[in-house]
Amino acid sequence: MKNILIVDDDVDTSLRYKKWLEDEGFTLTLINHPNTAEQNFNPENYDLVLIGFRTSVMDGFELYKKLYEMSKKVQQDTSSSNDFRVCFMTASRINYTVLAEIHPEFGEECYVCKESSKEVFLKHVYSLIS
Repeated sequence: MKNILIVDDDVDTSLRYKKWLEDEGFTLTLINHPNTAEQNFNPENYDLVLIGFRTSVMDGFELYKKLYEMSKKVQQDTSSSNDFRVCFMTASRINYTVLAEIHPEFGEECYVCKESSKEVFLKHVYSLIS
């Protein structure tokens, strides 16, 4: 089964997502502090990383850049080709088109609203890892 990492300092949302995903049979790691995620990240362990768009220490894009650089280093050192997918979790209904213009390396599919229903959230996750 697929392995998913959730990094978000919104504990209630993280725990809700963790339960939903574990109920679907996914293996989950939950980290509530971006610095802890950065210190313990191994890209070969995860198929998908869900990152809180805004955390108290750094924004999700900043954390992703750090994790991505670590991933590229691991790939160079081990000849691995395991790329992880990323999805940014947002607390509000933001304009994904604007974010996609600011960060063209991510499409609109790389965002999910924390207000989404369980069905919408799971459908989104499945679309990213299938």
